[in-house]
Amino acid sequence: MTSTATSTAGVAIDAALRQKIVESLRGRFDGAIIGPDDAEYPKARLVWNGMIDKHPGLILRCTGTADVVAAVGVAREFGLAPAVRGGGHNVAGKAMSDGGLTIDLGGMRRVTVDAGRHLAHVDGGCLLGDVDAATSAHNMVVPAGIMSETGVAGLSLGGGIGWFSRKHGLTCDQFVELEVVLASGEVVIASADSHPELFWALRGGGGNFGVVTRFTFRSYDFGPTMRIGVSLYTVDEAAQALREYASIYPSLGRDVGWHAALKHDMPALPFVPRELVGERLLMLIAMWLADAQDPAGVELIERLGSVGNPVVKASTVLPFAAGVQRIIDEEFADGHRYYTKEAHVATLADEAIDKLVEFWRDMPMGGEVEIIGLGGAIGDVAEDATAFSNRQYQMWLNFAMSWDDPAKDAEYMQRTRGCVQDLKPWTGDGIYVNMLNVDETDRVVEAYGAEKYARLGRIKSRYDPTNLFRVNYNITPR
Repeated sequence: MTSTATSTAGVAIDAALRQKIVESLRGRFDGAIIGPDDAEYPKARLVWNGMIDKHPGLILRCTGTADVVAAVGVAREFGLAPAVRGGGHNVAGKAMSDGGLTIDLGGMRRVTVDAGRHLAHVDGGCLLGDVDAATSAHNMVVPAGIMSETGVAGLSLGGGIGWFSRKHGLTCDQFVELEVVLASGEVVIASADSHPELFWALRGGGGNFGVVTRFTFRSYDFGPTMRIGVSLYTVDEAAQALREYASIYPSLGRDVGWHAALKHDMPALPFVPRELVGERLLMLIAMWLADAQDPAGVELIERLGSVGNPVVKASTVLPFAAGVQRIIDEEFADGHRYYTKEAHVATLADEAIDKLVEFWRDMPMGGEVEIIGLGGAIGDVAEDATAFSNRQYQMWLNFAMSWDDPAKDAEYMQRTRGCVQDLKPWTGDGIYVNMLNVDETDRVVEAYGAEKYARLGRIKSRYDPTNLFRVNYNITPR
């Protein structure tokens, strides 16, 4: 989806302005300055979703907090509204400016672990794989996401749903303190005791309030291996398996995560027989979130793998960081055309299951329809304690569609929207802000609810009164 420069980007950067910015940064910026004529530019402007085709006027790849301060300074000086790139995994392409300035944190990927205090200090440009590699060396984990190539900043500032959410809560619930470069250029530490309103807003409010250059997360003892169980079902057996899944899920304890994926074509995963690779199959995957050798985990994972009539079931122990967290990386690799829709689900009704299976049975696009099990520790945090909203739901339904032919965009997007609309009688209110797509910029208020959105606007007016940071799911100052 090709975009043109809009007012959200502020002033467009031409060659003359680019030179002025370079001169202004001289002696105070150590990172890479990448313009359209540089060899790095064609790759540097790309993001995960191949549907996004933006051409920033300038990319500033920062190496540390001082570089970010300088980059924010030139944005303010020259009237630019910068996009801020962490991992570039946002489906709507918010990580990249079109015609304006992109502040790229890709040169900031350091992780240090304080094992004694169960803390992980994470640079703003890190990917989940960077964090997992560091924490797994200490048999610990920071609850974050479902694939290794997701950016830490975008995921966690919008909430952060992942494999460990049921046991430990959202990624934003693990924040201890955040180093933030404000629109003014001031560097502050946000925590429960320092700038508490800003800290509240950053726990779900996204990139509206500044550039987070360093996260300090709580971490938890785990692994480094995880026990998982997988069962696969044909199209004809999928509905019954999902009915059993929906019936059992609410009774599960917090030491297990259980998720479903209606896959267009099954990838060549370690537990998939060769003859089933490429087939349209439902996969149920159960994860024991405690000691992989615990007999209770062995028994439960085996029992969950036996629901319905699986064509294959398997149980194994895999390294979490190098195995489980990378299990769908190849399936959702960079550069395909991605379109997502999501909804909250309190209970997965029989009629909703029938609608899902009907859509999936004839789904021409690649990707999968995911049912991510929630509940548990997510609901331990009071609804008004963070900007993140809609903690009460048991499941998260995500249509993660992919294809490569631009000519199919309109048809495939409409098919997906149609199914989500058909499911409205059985889905909940609100929307997960991290999954808002290119056609949903009008749903930001809905993502937070009117009361929280108003509070976020008041905080925005204090920390970014001119709305410098607006190339995002924007909250306007009040």
